[in-house]
Amino acid sequence: MKLDSKKVLFLITLGSILEYYDFGIFIYLAPFIGKSLIPASNAWLNLLLSYAIFAAGALFRPLGGVIFAHLGDTRGRKYTFVYTILMMALPTFLIACIPSASVIGMWATILLIVLRILQSLALGGELPGSVIFGYEASSPGRKAFNTSIVIMGTNIGLFVSSLVCTLLMKFHWNSRESWRIAFAIGGMLGLVSYLLRKALVETPTFLEYKQCLQQSTVPLKLLFQHHKKPLLQLIGIGFLFSSSIAVFTYYIPNYLTTFYHFPLEQLMKFNSYSILIFLVGSLCAGSFDQWLGKKFFLCLFIGIATASLLLFWNYGTLNINQIFLYHSLLLLAVGVLCGRFPVLVSSFFPVSVRFTGVAVVWNISIGIITGCTQMILTWLVQVTGIIWIPALYLSFFAVLALISLITIQPRQLVEYHD
Repeated sequence: MKLDSKKVLFLITLGSILEYYDFGIFIYLAPFIGKSLIPASNAWLNLLLSYAIFAAGALFRPLGGVIFAHLGDTRGRKYTFVYTILMMALPTFLIACIPSASVIGMWATILLIVLRILQSLALGGELPGSVIFGYEASSPGRKAFNTSIVIMGTNIGLFVSSLVCTLLMKFHWNSRESWRIAFAIGGMLGLVSYLLRKALVETPTFLEYKQCLQQSTVPLKLLFQHHKKPLLQLIGIGFLFSSSIAVFTYYIPNYLTTFYHFPLEQLMKFNSYSILIFLVGSLCAGSFDQWLGKKFFLCLFIGIATASLLLFWNYGTLNINQIFLYHSLLLLAVGVLCGRFPVLVSSFFPVSVRFTGVAVVWNISIGIITGCTQMILTWLVQVTGIIWIPALYLSFFAVLALISLITIQPRQLVEYHD
C-alpha cells in the first residue's frame, strides 16, 4: 500500500496533531494548572514547578521511544503505531479529571506527575512512528512531501492548542478550572484517532524486510554499533529545531507578558497566526526539498541564530505588531527546517534500525529539549537577571547544528532510500 490515500495520510497525521496539542495546552495553561493542582503559594515557584512536571515527563520520552521502537523494528510499524495513540489519549483525559489541590492536597500533584510520565512514555513512540509510517508507505518522489505533511500535524496541533487556550482565556478567564476543558478535548480526540487507526495495514518496506530477515536482532545494539555518526549528526540539527520551536511558540507568550507586560490574550491570538506561517514553511520544505540542500541549511542556521539575538536585545523597543511580523518571518524559516527534518531522519537509517534511530534522535533532540526549555529558561532568567538569555540558548544550539551539518555529505540531504 503506497501512501496515495488522503484518508491514510490523515490517520497518520492525527498522532502528531494530538502530541503537539498536548504540548501546547500544558505550556500555555501552566499557570492555571499549577494554581489548581500544585499547593504552592508563590506564583513564580508555582509556574516553575508546573514547567518542572512537564520537563519530568519529557525525560521519560527516550525510555518510551526505546521500548516502542524495539517493538516497531521487530513486531511491525502498525503494531506500535496504533496503540501509542491510545496510551497518549487516556492520561490526557484523566489529567482533566484530577481533583484540585484544595480537595486532595499533594495527591493532586502526584497524580499529575504519574499521568504526565505515562503520557510521555507513549509520546516517545508516537511521532517517530508517524514519520516512519509516512516515509515507508510513500513512493520515492513523495517521501519528502508526505513526511512534511505528517510533521505539519505538529503545527496544526500547536495552532489548535493556541486557539483553544485563547478561547478559554476569553470566555472562562475567571474560572481556575477551565483548563480542564482543553485536556478533555485532547483525550477524546485521541480515542477517536485510535478507533480510526485500527484499519491501517503494515508498510510494504517493513514486510519485505521481515521476509528477508534470517535471525532476530536487537535494533538498539545495532544502532550504536554501526550508526553512531548519523545519530550524532541528526541530534545536533534536532537541537536547533526543537529549541527554536520551544522558545518561539511555547515560551514566548509568558515571557513577553512577564518582562514587557504585553497582554497575554493578544499574544496567544498572534501566536495562533504565527503558527500558521510555521505550517506554510513546512509545506514549502516538502514541496521543494531538492532545492534545499547543504548551502541553504548553512544560511538558515546562521540566520535563525542572528535573528534571535537581534529580537531578544530589542523586544523593549518593539510594539506588538512589529513583534508579530518578525516572529512570522522567523517561524517561516524554522518551519522549513521542521518540514525537512523528518525525511532526513528517516533516510539516514536503514530499515532494520529505522524506528529505533528516529525514536532516539527525536526523543533526545526534540522531546527532551522541547519539554525542558521552559523550565531551564525560567530558572536561568530568574537566577541571572539576564532577560535576553534565551538568545544565547538558541545560539548555542545553532553552533551545534552547524558542526553537525559540516560533517554531512550534500547528497545525503536530497537522496532518500528504503
